[in-house]
Amino acid sequence: MKRKIIALLSVFTLVFSFASIASAAGATADNEMKAAIEKGLKEKHYDYKKGSIEITDLKTVPNNDPKLDTSEIVVGMGSYKTLRDNIFYFKHKDIVFYNAKDNKMLTEQEVAKAGPELQQYKKTHEDQVGTKMDFVVIILLLSLILLVPLYLLTIWEKGQYLTTKFKIKNNLYNHMKNFN
Repeated sequence: MKRKIIALLSVFTLVFSFASIASAAGATADNEMKAAIEKGLKEKHYDYKKGSIEITDLKTVPNNDPKLDTSEIVVGMGSYKTLRDNIFYFKHKDIVFYNAKDNKMLTEQEVAKAGPELQQYKKTHEDQVGTKMDFVVIILLLSLILLVPLYLLTIWEKGQYLTTKFKIKNNLYNHMKNFN
């Protein structure tokens, strides 16, 4: 009985040690994929925010296009940000394509004839693709259009002619008339 328990624990130890090695290899491949897609996005967007890529819903599909030099294409939903003029944030969500053989990002034109499974993936995720802008900065800039004239009319205007009021009150203009 003791030998069976020791054998069972040994098998579990052996299986879990291989599982940790396999998961570490998967994490490396994921980091390589992120690095390749990040490089492709930097070429596509000059204002890409470094390290903002998040890839979800990964799927490996076979390639049916003989012009493309790979047997499989990894496709997934990529979310990333761009930053223009250091104040305008855009959130992009696109379908990203990855060639694991050459370790590079593929464009949509390169995978256009890759096969029906890829087209099906694009159709199922077409409602998630798009670009959204963060409007907080725009609203703050537009509020300045209202706040600056209000400041000029209320606070700044009151202090402009204080010296004139002082001179009239103390008769420094040598006026003899009172205006009541």
